[in-house]
Amino acid sequence: MINQASILGRVGRIDTKQMPQSGQVTNISMVTSKKYVKDGQKIEKVMWHNISLFSKLSEIAEKYVAVGDLLWIQGEMCSEKYTGKDGQERSKFYVIGHELKLIPKGSGAPRQDAQTAAPAGNPFEDDSIPF
Repeated sequence: MINQASILGRVGRIDTKQMPQSGQVTNISMVTSKKYVKDGQKIEKVMWHNISLFSKLSEIAEKYVAVGDLLWIQGEMCSEKYTGKDGQERSKFYVIGHELKLIPKGSGAPRQDAQTAAPAGNPFEDDSIPF
């Protein structure tokens, strides 16, 4: 079985803490978006992701990552159940990062090889989208 998550997005928040048992942890919130057309309307869906980095990755993120930076994170999805202050049971989903790539400013995104490259142009110009 595979539990793998890859996220390419911008940093919204970064916070590093020292934990008594596990050492240093850096928590990052990242934003991604998806553009599509539905019923003739241009829609952009924005999603926030919570990332936790430990050990060496935490140190690297603390030193080199800032709000607004473009990052690629690969790791594993995790979830926890907890009881909120109102007594309701809730779930929290996050990614434990195992790999981190800093995308240089001005590059926009990592280069893709010719086989996986996205088509050029405006994503809203594609009339073949089924919704």
